[in-house]
Amino acid sequence: MKKSLFLKMMAFALACLLLVACSSKDSSKTTDDSESAGDGTSGEITVASWAAAADALEEAAENYMEENPDAKITIQRVGHGYENIIPPLTAGMGAPDIVHVEQRDFQTFLRQFDGQFMDLTDQIGERKDEFAAIAWEAVEKDDKVLGVPWDLGPAAVWYRADYYEEAGINPDDIETWDDFIEAGKQLQEKVDGVKMVTFDTSGSDANPSTWMILMNQLSGQYNDEEGNINFANEPNIKAMEMVKKFKDEGIVYDSGDWSALVRTITNGDAASVILPVWLAGTISGQASDQAGQWNVMKLPAFEEGGPHQANLGGGVLAVTENSESKDLAVSFIEYALLTNEGQDVQMKYGLFPSWQPYYESEGFSKEDEFFGFKLSDFFASVSTDIPKLDFGPYYMDFHSELLDAYGNVMNDVMDAEEALKNAEERSSSSTGLDIAD
Repeated sequence: MKKSLFLKMMAFALACLLLVACSSKDSSKTTDDSESAGDGTSGEITVASWAAAADALEEAAENYMEENPDAKITIQRVGHGYENIIPPLTAGMGAPDIVHVEQRDFQTFLRQFDGQFMDLTDQIGERKDEFAAIAWEAVEKDDKVLGVPWDLGPAAVWYRADYYEEAGINPDDIETWDDFIEAGKQLQEKVDGVKMVTFDTSGSDANPSTWMILMNQLSGQYNDEEGNINFANEPNIKAMEMVKKFKDEGIVYDSGDWSALVRTITNGDAASVILPVWLAGTISGQASDQAGQWNVMKLPAFEEGGPHQANLGGGVLAVTENSESKDLAVSFIEYALLTNEGQDVQMKYGLFPSWQPYYESEGFSKEDEFFGFKLSDFFASVSTDIPKLDFGPYYMDFHSELLDAYGNVMNDVMDAEEALKNAEERSSSSTGLDIAD
Protein backbone atom coordinates (compact mmCIF):
# COMPACT_ATOMS: atom_id res chain seq x y z
CA MET A 1 0.00 0.00 0.00
CA LYS A 2 1.14 3.50 -0.82
CA LYS A 3 2.51 5.29 2.21
CA SER A 4 0.80 8.47 3.34
CA LEU A 5 2.35 11.82 2.60
CA PHE A 6 3.38 12.27 6.18
CA LEU A 7 5.13 8.90 6.37
CA LYS A 8 7.05 9.78 3.24
CA MET A 9 8.13 13.05 4.80
CA MET A 10 9.19 11.28 7.98
CA ALA A 11 11.33 8.88 5.97
CA PHE A 12 12.94 11.81 4.22
CA ALA A 13 13.49 13.48 7.56
CA LEU A 14 15.35 10.49 8.96
CA ALA A 15 17.54 10.35 5.88
CA CYS A 16 18.41 14.02 6.41
CA LEU A 17 19.01 13.70 10.16
CA LEU A 18 22.79 13.77 10.07
CA LEU A 19 22.88 16.71 7.69
CA VAL A 20 20.44 18.67 9.82
CA ALA A 21 22.42 17.99 12.95
CA CYS A 22 25.56 19.28 11.30
CA SER A 23 23.85 22.48 10.21
CA SER A 24 22.03 23.26 13.46
CA LYS A 25 21.73 26.69 14.96
CA ASP A 26 24.87 26.17 16.95
CA SER A 27 26.83 26.79 13.73
CA SER A 28 24.67 29.61 12.37
CA LYS A 29 24.09 31.93 15.30
CA THR A 30 25.69 32.84 18.56
CA THR A 31 24.38 31.83 21.93
CA ASP A 32 25.16 35.20 23.47
CA ASP A 33 22.61 36.08 26.15
CA SER A 34 22.19 39.48 24.51
CA GLU A 35 20.01 37.85 21.81
CA SER A 36 17.13 37.54 24.22
CA ALA A 37 18.02 40.40 26.51
CA GLY A 38 16.47 43.82 26.87
CA ASP A 39 13.06 44.53 25.37
CA GLY A 40 13.02 41.53 23.05
CA THR A 41 13.88 43.50 19.92
CA SER A 42 17.49 42.40 19.58
CA GLY A 43 19.04 39.19 18.35
CA GLU A 44 18.77 37.07 15.22
CA ILE A 45 15.96 34.85 13.96
CA THR A 46 15.06 32.90 10.84
CA VAL A 47 11.48 32.66 9.60
CA ALA A 48 10.47 29.88 7.18
CA SER A 49 7.70 30.60 4.68
CA TRP A 50 6.82 30.40 0.98
CA ALA A 51 5.32 32.27 -2.00
CA ALA A 52 3.40 35.52 -1.38
CA ALA A 53 3.42 34.85 2.37
CA ALA A 54 7.22 34.95 2.34
CA ASP A 55 7.09 38.18 0.33
CA ALA A 56 4.86 39.74 2.97
CA LEU A 57 7.09 38.58 5.82
CA GLU A 58 10.15 39.90 4.02
CA GLU A 59 8.69 43.39 3.77
CA ALA A 60 7.41 43.25 7.35
CA ALA A 61 10.88 42.17 8.51
CA GLU A 62 12.52 45.07 6.69
CA ASN A 63 10.12 47.50 8.37
CA TYR A 64 10.69 45.89 11.77
CA MET A 65 14.48 46.06 11.45
CA GLU A 66 14.32 49.73 10.48
CA GLU A 67 12.57 50.39 13.78
CA ASN A 68 14.75 47.91 15.70
CA PRO A 69 18.31 48.05 14.33
CA ASP A 70 19.62 45.46 16.83
CA ALA A 71 17.39 42.79 15.29
CA LYS A 72 18.31 40.61 12.33
CA ILE A 73 15.45 38.72 10.69
CA THR A 74 16.09 36.37 7.78
CA ILE A 75 13.22 34.96 5.71
CA GLN A 76 14.00 31.41 4.62
CA ARG A 77 12.04 30.53 1.49
CA VAL A 78 10.92 26.91 1.74
CA GLY A 79 8.73 24.50 -0.19
CA HIS A 80 5.02 24.32 0.47
CA GLY A 81 5.48 20.64 1.37
CA TYR A 82 7.56 21.46 4.52
CA GLU A 83 10.67 19.76 3.12
CA ASN A 84 12.90 22.19 5.04
CA ILE A 85 10.78 22.22 8.19
CA ILE A 86 9.94 18.59 9.01
CA PRO A 87 13.51 17.21 9.04
CA PRO A 88 14.89 19.59 11.71
CA LEU A 89 11.73 19.22 13.80
CA THR A 90 12.17 15.45 13.59
CA ALA A 91 15.81 15.79 14.58
CA GLY A 92 14.94 18.14 17.45
CA MET A 93 17.52 20.70 16.33
CA GLY A 94 18.17 23.19 13.57
CA ALA A 95 14.59 24.30 12.99
CA PRO A 96 13.87 27.92 12.02
CA ASP A 97 12.90 30.17 14.92
CA ILE A 98 9.48 30.80 13.36
CA VAL A 99 7.69 28.42 11.01
CA HIS A 100 4.76 29.07 8.73
CA VAL A 101 2.31 26.15 8.77
CA GLU A 102 -1.06 25.96 7.07
CA GLN A 103 -4.02 26.03 9.44
CA ARG A 104 -5.20 22.67 8.13
CA ASP A 105 -1.83 21.05 8.96
CA PHE A 106 -1.01 22.63 12.32
CA GLN A 107 -2.87 20.14 14.51
CA THR A 108 -0.97 17.33 12.77
CA PHE A 109 2.29 19.16 13.52
CA LEU A 110 1.28 19.48 17.18
CA ARG A 111 0.59 15.73 17.34
CA GLN A 112 3.74 14.63 15.52
CA PHE A 113 6.10 17.18 17.09
CA ASP A 114 4.75 17.35 20.61
CA GLY A 115 6.73 19.80 22.73
CA GLN A 116 8.49 21.42 19.76
CA PHE A 117 6.49 24.67 19.81
CA MET A 118 6.59 27.49 22.33
CA ASP A 119 3.57 27.90 24.58
CA LEU A 120 2.22 31.37 23.73
CA THR A 121 -0.71 31.30 26.14
CA ASP A 122 0.71 34.06 28.34
CA GLN A 123 1.51 36.24 25.33
CA ILE A 124 -1.74 36.05 23.35
CA GLY A 125 -4.14 33.73 25.16
CA GLU A 126 -6.27 36.60 26.40
CA ARG A 127 -6.63 37.94 22.84
CA LYS A 128 -8.66 34.97 21.59
CA ASP A 129 -11.75 37.09 20.94
CA GLU A 130 -9.76 39.33 18.59
CA PHE A 131 -9.42 36.51 16.03
CA ALA A 132 -11.86 34.83 13.68
CA ALA A 133 -13.03 31.64 15.38
CA ILE A 134 -12.20 29.42 12.37
CA ALA A 135 -8.55 30.55 12.60
CA TRP A 136 -8.18 30.39 16.38
CA GLU A 137 -9.33 26.76 16.53
CA ALA A 138 -6.19 25.73 14.66
CA VAL A 139 -3.72 26.98 17.30
CA GLU A 140 -5.12 25.55 20.55
CA LYS A 141 -4.33 22.18 22.05
CA ASP A 142 -4.84 20.98 25.63
CA ASP A 143 -5.78 24.52 26.72
CA LYS A 144 -2.51 25.92 25.39
CA VAL A 145 -1.98 28.42 22.58
CA LEU A 146 0.87 27.10 20.43
CA GLY A 147 0.76 29.42 17.44
CA VAL A 148 -0.63 32.74 16.22
CA PRO A 149 -3.40 32.73 13.59
CA TRP A 150 -2.33 34.56 10.44
CA ASP A 151 -4.72 34.85 7.50
CA LEU A 152 -8.01 33.49 6.24
CA GLY A 153 -8.72 32.18 2.76
CA PRO A 154 -12.24 33.27 1.76
CA ALA A 155 -12.73 31.91 -1.74
CA ALA A 156 -14.22 33.44 -4.88
CA VAL A 157 -14.03 33.32 -8.67
CA TRP A 158 -11.32 35.63 -9.97
CA TYR A 159 -12.07 36.51 -13.57
CA ARG A 160 -10.67 38.50 -16.47
CA ALA A 161 -13.26 41.24 -16.88
CA ASP A 162 -11.96 42.02 -20.39
CA TYR A 163 -12.52 38.42 -21.53
CA TYR A 164 -15.99 38.26 -19.99
CA GLU A 165 -16.93 41.55 -21.65
CA GLU A 166 -15.63 40.38 -25.03
CA ALA A 167 -17.76 37.23 -24.70
CA GLY A 168 -20.84 39.18 -23.61
CA ILE A 169 -20.97 37.53 -20.17
CA ASN A 170 -22.44 39.38 -17.20
CA PRO A 171 -21.06 37.76 -14.04
CA ASP A 172 -24.19 38.83 -12.14
CA ASP A 173 -26.13 36.34 -14.26
CA ILE A 174 -24.02 33.41 -13.06
CA GLU A 175 -26.00 32.10 -10.08
CA THR A 176 -25.10 28.38 -10.16
CA TRP A 177 -22.13 26.26 -11.21
CA ASP A 178 -24.21 25.00 -14.14
CA ASP A 179 -24.60 28.65 -15.19
CA PHE A 180 -20.82 28.95 -14.92
CA ILE A 181 -20.33 25.98 -17.24
CA GLU A 182 -22.72 27.41 -19.83
CA ALA A 183 -21.03 30.81 -19.61
CA GLY A 184 -17.72 29.03 -20.16
CA LYS A 185 -18.93 27.47 -23.37
CA GLN A 186 -20.09 30.88 -24.57
CA LEU A 187 -16.76 32.47 -23.69
CA GLN A 188 -14.77 29.81 -25.49
CA GLU A 189 -16.82 30.39 -28.64
CA LYS A 190 -16.16 34.13 -28.55
CA VAL A 191 -12.59 34.43 -27.19
CA ASP A 192 -10.12 32.46 -29.25
CA GLY A 193 -7.58 30.29 -27.44
CA VAL A 194 -8.94 30.94 -23.93
CA LYS A 195 -10.56 28.41 -21.57
CA MET A 196 -13.15 29.44 -19.00
CA VAL A 197 -11.26 28.25 -15.90
CA THR A 198 -7.97 26.66 -14.90
CA PHE A 199 -7.00 24.08 -12.29
CA ASP A 200 -5.28 20.69 -12.07
CA THR A 201 -7.36 18.11 -13.94
CA SER A 202 -5.19 15.02 -13.37
CA GLY A 203 -4.23 14.89 -9.69
CA SER A 204 -0.62 15.93 -10.27
CA ASP A 205 -0.90 18.99 -8.03
CA ALA A 206 -0.38 18.45 -4.31
CA ASN A 207 -3.54 20.42 -3.53
CA PRO A 208 -6.80 19.76 -5.42
CA SER A 209 -7.92 23.27 -4.52
CA THR A 210 -11.08 23.50 -6.62
CA TRP A 211 -12.53 20.34 -5.09
CA MET A 212 -11.56 21.43 -1.58
CA ILE A 213 -13.27 24.80 -2.03
CA LEU A 214 -16.46 23.25 -3.38
CA MET A 215 -16.63 20.62 -0.63
CA ASN A 216 -16.26 23.31 2.04
CA GLN A 217 -18.96 25.32 0.28
CA LEU A 218 -21.30 22.33 0.83
CA SER A 219 -20.14 21.77 4.45
CA GLY A 220 -18.14 18.66 3.60
CA GLN A 221 -15.94 17.02 6.25
CA TYR A 222 -12.97 14.69 6.65
CA ASN A 223 -13.99 13.32 10.07
CA ASP A 224 -17.21 12.77 11.96
CA GLU A 225 -17.82 14.21 15.43
CA GLU A 226 -16.08 11.22 17.05
CA GLY A 227 -12.95 11.68 14.93
CA ASN A 228 -13.67 8.73 12.65
CA ILE A 229 -12.64 8.95 8.99
CA ASN A 230 -15.47 10.30 6.86
CA PHE A 231 -14.51 11.09 3.27
CA ALA A 232 -17.37 9.51 1.32
CA ASN A 233 -20.07 11.85 2.57
CA GLU A 234 -22.62 13.42 0.26
CA PRO A 235 -21.09 16.95 0.10
CA ASN A 236 -17.61 15.59 -0.67
CA ILE A 237 -18.98 13.33 -3.40
CA LYS A 238 -21.17 16.06 -4.90
CA ALA A 239 -18.24 18.51 -4.99
CA MET A 240 -15.97 15.94 -6.65
CA GLU A 241 -18.61 15.21 -9.27
CA MET A 242 -18.97 18.91 -10.09
CA VAL A 243 -15.23 19.37 -10.56
CA LYS A 244 -15.22 16.34 -12.89
CA LYS A 245 -18.14 17.89 -14.77
CA PHE A 246 -16.06 21.02 -15.43
CA LYS A 247 -13.47 18.82 -17.11
CA ASP A 248 -15.98 16.69 -19.01
CA GLU A 249 -17.73 19.81 -20.35
CA GLY A 250 -14.40 20.99 -21.77
CA ILE A 251 -14.13 24.33 -19.99
CA VAL A 252 -10.87 23.72 -18.09
CA TYR A 253 -7.29 24.63 -19.00
CA ASP A 254 -5.17 22.07 -17.15
CA SER A 255 -2.62 23.63 -14.82
CA GLY A 256 -0.92 20.70 -13.12
CA ASP A 257 0.85 22.53 -10.30
CA TRP A 258 1.33 26.00 -8.83
CA SER A 259 4.01 27.01 -11.33
CA ALA A 260 1.77 25.98 -14.21
CA LEU A 261 -1.12 27.92 -12.71
CA VAL A 262 0.99 31.07 -12.50
CA ARG A 263 2.07 30.62 -16.14
CA THR A 264 -1.56 30.19 -17.18
CA ILE A 265 -2.47 33.46 -15.47
CA THR A 266 0.45 35.43 -16.87
CA ASN A 267 -0.09 34.04 -20.39
CA GLY A 268 -3.80 34.82 -20.30
CA ASP A 269 -4.81 31.25 -21.20
CA ALA A 270 -7.81 31.12 -18.84
CA ALA A 271 -10.58 33.58 -18.03
CA SER A 272 -11.23 32.48 -14.43
CA VAL A 273 -9.51 31.03 -11.37
CA ILE A 274 -11.41 29.58 -8.39
CA LEU A 275 -9.17 30.46 -5.44
CA PRO A 276 -9.13 32.56 -2.25
CA VAL A 277 -8.20 36.17 -1.62
CA TRP A 278 -4.51 35.34 -1.38
CA LEU A 279 -4.36 34.91 -5.18
CA ALA A 280 -4.41 38.72 -5.35
CA GLY A 281 -0.73 38.89 -4.45
CA THR A 282 0.20 36.40 -7.15
CA ILE A 283 -1.83 38.14 -9.86
CA SER A 284 -0.50 41.61 -9.08
CA GLY A 285 3.05 40.36 -8.57
CA GLN A 286 3.33 37.98 -11.53
CA ALA A 287 0.98 39.61 -14.06
CA SER A 288 1.69 43.29 -13.54
CA ASP A 289 0.69 44.09 -17.15
CA GLN A 290 -2.88 42.96 -16.36
CA ALA A 291 -3.70 45.77 -13.92
CA GLY A 292 -7.36 46.73 -14.10
CA GLN A 293 -8.28 43.63 -16.11
CA TRP A 294 -9.25 41.41 -13.18
CA ASN A 295 -12.38 41.36 -11.06
CA VAL A 296 -13.90 38.92 -8.60
CA MET A 297 -17.33 37.40 -7.96
CA LYS A 298 -18.81 35.18 -5.28
CA LEU A 299 -18.76 31.43 -5.74
CA PRO A 300 -21.74 30.22 -7.77
CA ALA A 301 -24.05 27.93 -5.80
CA PHE A 302 -24.80 24.31 -6.57
CA GLU A 303 -28.46 25.26 -6.84
CA GLU A 304 -30.30 28.58 -6.75
CA GLY A 305 -30.36 29.96 -3.22
CA GLY A 306 -27.60 27.60 -2.06
CA PRO A 307 -24.48 28.55 -0.08
CA HIS A 308 -21.83 30.72 -1.77
CA GLN A 309 -19.04 30.81 0.83
CA ALA A 310 -15.94 28.71 1.44
CA ASN A 311 -12.44 28.96 2.84
CA LEU A 312 -9.16 27.50 1.61
CA GLY A 313 -5.81 28.06 3.25
CA GLY A 314 -4.91 30.42 5.99
CA GLY A 315 -1.73 30.11 7.97
CA VAL A 316 -0.24 29.96 11.44
CA LEU A 317 3.08 31.35 12.67
CA ALA A 318 4.63 29.30 15.46
CA VAL A 319 7.83 29.76 17.48
CA THR A 320 9.94 26.63 17.77
CA GLU A 321 10.92 25.59 21.26
CA ASN A 322 14.63 25.42 20.44
CA SER A 323 14.79 29.04 19.31
CA GLU A 324 17.51 30.96 21.10
CA SER A 325 15.71 34.28 20.51
CA LYS A 326 12.15 33.59 21.57
CA ASP A 327 11.52 37.15 22.76
CA LEU A 328 12.48 38.56 19.38
CA ALA A 329 10.44 35.89 17.58
CA VAL A 330 7.33 36.74 19.59
CA SER A 331 7.93 40.47 19.16
CA PHE A 332 8.20 40.13 15.39
CA ILE A 333 5.02 38.01 15.15
CA GLU A 334 3.16 40.54 17.25
CA TYR A 335 4.36 43.35 14.96
CA ALA A 336 3.54 41.49 11.73
CA LEU A 337 0.12 40.13 12.75
CA LEU A 338 -1.15 42.20 15.69
CA THR A 339 -0.55 45.78 14.53
CA ASN A 340 -2.26 47.81 11.82
CA GLU A 341 1.14 48.62 10.34
CA GLY A 342 2.05 44.96 10.02
CA GLN A 343 -1.35 44.03 8.64
CA ASP A 344 -1.12 46.77 6.01
CA VAL A 345 1.75 44.73 4.57
CA GLN A 346 -0.19 41.46 4.75
CA MET A 347 -3.15 42.96 2.86
CA LYS A 348 -0.79 44.29 0.20
CA TYR A 349 0.09 40.67 -0.63
CA GLY A 350 -3.49 39.41 -0.54
CA LEU A 351 -3.32 37.89 2.95
CA PHE A 352 -6.75 38.53 4.44
CA PRO A 353 -6.32 38.98 8.21
CA SER A 354 -7.85 36.75 10.85
CA TRP A 355 -7.02 39.48 13.41
CA GLN A 356 -10.31 41.36 13.45
CA PRO A 357 -9.34 44.71 15.05
CA TYR A 358 -7.62 45.49 11.76
CA TYR A 359 -11.02 45.54 10.04
CA GLU A 360 -11.62 48.99 11.57
CA SER A 361 -8.40 50.48 10.18
CA GLU A 362 -7.91 52.85 7.29
CA GLY A 363 -5.53 50.40 5.57
CA PHE A 364 -8.14 47.64 5.53
CA SER A 365 -10.74 49.72 3.74
CA LYS A 366 -8.65 51.42 1.06
CA GLU A 367 -8.98 50.63 -2.62
CA ASP A 368 -6.42 48.30 -4.19
CA GLU A 369 -4.57 50.22 -6.91
CA PHE A 370 -3.88 47.17 -9.08
CA PHE A 371 -7.43 45.82 -9.10
CA GLY A 372 -9.25 49.13 -8.88
CA PHE A 373 -11.66 48.11 -6.11
CA LYS A 374 -11.63 47.35 -2.39
CA LEU A 375 -10.56 43.76 -1.85
CA SER A 376 -11.47 44.10 1.81
CA ASP A 377 -15.10 45.00 1.17
CA PHE A 378 -15.68 42.12 -1.21
CA PHE A 379 -13.92 39.40 0.79
CA ALA A 380 -15.46 40.58 4.04
CA SER A 381 -18.84 40.06 2.36
CA VAL A 382 -18.00 36.43 1.53
CA SER A 383 -16.59 35.63 4.98
CA THR A 384 -19.74 35.96 7.04
CA ASP A 385 -21.00 32.37 6.89
CA ILE A 386 -18.13 30.08 5.92
CA PRO A 387 -18.89 26.48 6.97
CA LYS A 388 -16.68 25.09 9.71
CA LEU A 389 -14.18 22.45 8.59
CA ASP A 390 -12.29 20.45 11.22
CA PHE A 391 -9.11 19.04 9.67
CA GLY A 392 -8.17 17.20 12.87
CA PRO A 393 -4.75 15.91 13.95
CA TYR A 394 -4.39 13.36 11.12
CA TYR A 395 -5.07 15.44 8.02
CA MET A 396 -1.50 15.20 6.73
CA ASP A 397 -1.75 11.40 6.97
CA PHE A 398 -4.94 11.53 4.90
CA HIS A 399 -3.73 13.97 2.29
CA SER A 400 -2.01 11.66 -0.17
CA GLU A 401 -4.96 9.25 -0.16
CA LEU A 402 -7.36 12.12 -0.87
CA LEU A 403 -5.09 13.26 -3.68
CA ASP A 404 -5.14 9.74 -5.12
CA ALA A 405 -8.93 9.74 -4.91
CA TYR A 406 -9.07 13.02 -6.82
CA GLY A 407 -6.73 11.66 -9.49
CA ASN A 408 -8.73 8.45 -9.83
CA VAL A 409 -11.91 10.43 -10.45
CA MET A 410 -10.40 12.97 -12.82
CA ASN A 411 -8.73 10.21 -14.85
CA ASP A 412 -11.90 8.05 -15.06
CA VAL A 413 -10.46 5.23 -12.96
CA MET A 414 -13.26 5.36 -10.35
CA ASP A 415 -16.38 7.37 -9.70
CA ALA A 416 -16.36 9.83 -6.81
CA GLU A 417 -18.03 7.62 -4.21
CA GLU A 418 -15.84 4.61 -5.00
CA ALA A 419 -12.65 6.69 -4.96
CA LEU A 420 -13.45 8.32 -1.62
CA LYS A 421 -14.41 5.01 -0.01
CA ASN A 422 -11.14 3.53 -1.25
CA ALA A 423 -9.29 6.48 0.31
CA GLU A 424 -11.13 5.86 3.59
CA GLU A 425 -10.00 2.24 3.70
CA ARG A 426 -6.38 3.09 2.92
CA SER A 427 -6.31 5.92 5.47
CA SER A 428 -7.85 3.69 8.12
CA SER A 429 -5.19 1.05 7.48
CA SER A 430 -2.33 3.53 7.75
CA THR A 431 -3.59 5.45 10.82
CA GLY A 432 -5.57 2.84 12.73
CA LEU A 433 -8.59 5.15 12.85
CA ASP A 434 -12.10 3.79 12.33
CA ILE A 435 -14.27 4.67 9.35
CA ALA A 436 -17.54 6.43 10.14
CA ASP A 437 -20.73 4.37 9.82
